[in-house]
Amino acid sequence: MKRFIYMIAPLFIIVSSAFADDVEDLRAIEDSARNYMEAWYQGDAKKMKQSLHKKLAKRSLKEGFDGNSRLGFTTASEMVSYTRSGYGKQLWQKDLNIDVTVLDHHKNIASVLVVSPHYHEYLHLARLDKSWVIVNALYQRAII
Repeated sequence: MKRFIYMIAPLFIIVSSAFADDVEDLRAIEDSARNYMEAWYQGDAKKMKQSLHKKLAKRSLKEGFDGNSRLGFTTASEMVSYTRSGYGKQLWQKDLNIDVTVLDHHKNIASVLVVSPHYHEYLHLARLDKSWVIVNALYQRAII
């Protein structure tokens, strides 16, 4: 019996460690996505810049006046500038609810859904230099 315990104990430690790392990653991914959205609503350009990779590809699906959808494009530097200018801050509401759901993650990449009263966004994040940053975003305005 002792021999059996000595054999499975290392396995338990490895599994426990992997689970702890997984939970830590999920929390860091969720925090990064939430920081991004909170930065937008708070007008915090520094926090926004920290959330984004410098080569961010952010796209929006918008319906044109002709009824056809079109794809808009925003860079990381534009997002920081828009945040600094307070575009999102104008939308701030008391008790604003931001729902963050990690859809999937594998090693150093993740896919996240962020829903707020104003936006529905799908984010791709990557762990670079020990930080989770947003590299791709696709969003559509919510109807409020």
